[in-house]
Amino acid sequence: MASFSNLTIGLTLASFTIFQFLFHVLSSWVSTRITPGFSNLSQKRKIEWNSRTVSTFHALVVGGFCLYILLYDEAVNADHLWGDPSIVKLNIAITTGYLISDLLLIICYWKAIGDKFFVIHHLAALYAYYFVLSKGLLAYFGNFRLLAEFSTPFVNQR
Repeated sequence: MASFSNLTIGLTLASFTIFQFLFHVLSSWVSTRITPGFSNLSQKRKIEWNSRTVSTFHALVVGGFCLYILLYDEAVNADHLWGDPSIVKLNIAITTGYLISDLLLIICYWKAIGDKFFVIHHLAALYAYYFVLSKGLLAYFGNFRLLAEFSTPFVNQR
């Protein structure tokens, strides 16, 4: 039976809420003020823009946290298999909230950003992170996989 801590659940819910707020409110508000052409985009392009903005923000936050863990978390780095995963769990809880938020957005805005490969990617990541969050298994490798998020800001510039 999975045992998720209240902190993990709370952080996942907070992350989900923050990423929804970023998509629906903050990204458009900031983009209108920074990029004059944003207002001229079609609704489909605005949805894609907001999605990429949120994705980039997530990648920078989680990627920075990953580097910190990789460089300074002695418990996880001392024992890659059984080291204390508590800090990694916080980072993966943030990512879990983001993945659930993004899945909801993909479903709601399927015509603009829907892609079955994104859905498969998100579900596979959630499945893998379930083991870290519920059992603390392979936290080092979960964190190491999250380092791949650092490529997102560059991919989102396409």
